[in-house]
Amino acid sequence: MSGGSVWAVFSMFRPSETALEAVGSVVSQVDGVVVVDDGSGESADGVFERLVSDRVTVIRRSENRGIAAALNDGMARARAAGARYVVTFDQDSRVPPGFVSALLRTHDDATADGVRVGLVVPEYFAGVRQQRGEPAAYGDAVDVIQSGMLISSTLVEELGGLREDYFIDRVDTEYELRVKKHGRRVLAAGGVRMEHALGVAYRRELFGRPVRIPGIPPEIPLSTPFRYYYRVRNRIVLDREYFRTAPGRIVRDTVLDAVHFASALSIARPRRALLRVYRAGIAAAVRGRMGRMPSGLVPIASEIRWNAPVVAREER
Repeated sequence: MSGGSVWAVFSMFRPSETALEAVGSVVSQVDGVVVVDDGSGESADGVFERLVSDRVTVIRRSENRGIAAALNDGMARARAAGARYVVTFDQDSRVPPGFVSALLRTHDDATADGVRVGLVVPEYFAGVRQQRGEPAAYGDAVDVIQSGMLISSTLVEELGGLREDYFIDRVDTEYELRVKKHGRRVLAAGGVRMEHALGVAYRRELFGRPVRIPGIPPEIPLSTPFRYYYRVRNRIVLDREYFRTAPGRIVRDTVLDAVHFASALSIARPRRALLRVYRAGIAAAVRGRMGRMPSGLVPIASEIRWNAPVVAREER
C-alpha cells in the first residue's frame, strides 16, 4: 500500500445531520478529516460542533466562496498535516468499508504497471458507471465526480488545485480534462461503489412531451435553478479551453447539456426567468466574468419552479 498518510476533505454548505453519517463512514479509513464549512452561518453551528473530534478538523468560513475554494482550503490543510493523498467528498457522500484502501490499491497497481496516474475514482457513483469499456481491475474513467476522488499531493503541486473561479459546477470536469491534457490518466477502481444522495428526479419532457434518447435515462435530475447560471457559463468556458485537446468529449458533453438545458427550460415556470439566467451565463462566459453569480440575478433565479412530475426523491 502507498506510503504516507491519506486524508479526507469535505466541503459543506448548510449541512443537515446526515453530514455526521457521511463523515462517520470514512473517518476510520483515513489518517484525518478536514471539513470546510463554506459560509453556512449560525444555522449550522450544531452540526459542525458535533463533527469536531481529535480526528476531524472543522474550518468555518464566513462567506460562501464556492466548492472549489472550499476543497482547495481543505486540501491545503491536509497537506500541511503531512497528507500524501487526499480524497475529496461532499456532505451527501457515503462510503463502504475499504473504500479508501481500494482507491489507494488501484493507484499502486496502476503505478506498478507503468501508468502515469492522475486521479482515481470509484467505478460506480450513485449507481452510474464511471469506468469506460469492459469491467477490469482498473480502467479509464469518464464523467468523473469530485466526491470520492483520490488526488496525490504531488499532482496538486504539479497542476495546481481546483479552479476556484468556476465557483460551482464543472469543477471536477475541468480538473479531469486538465489532468488528461498533461498526460496523466484518470482511473476508475474496478468494483468500487459509492453512495450519494441524488435529490429530486423529474420525468424528462420537452414542451410537455416525454423525451426518450437511447442511452439516456427517462428521468432528469434538475439542479437548483440558480446553478444554471454556472452550468451554462462554465460549459462555454470549458468548451473554449479544451476543445482542441478533447474535441470528441467536448462535442458529446455539449450536446447532452444542450438537451438538458432545453428540457429544463420547457418545464421551468416562469420560463422567462430561466431564460434570463441562461442569457446572463452566456454573457458572463463571453466577457470572461468568472466567480460568483451577480447578486441582481439571485431574486430572478429564486422565482423559478420546476413544473413536471416528480419521478423519485433518491437517496442512494
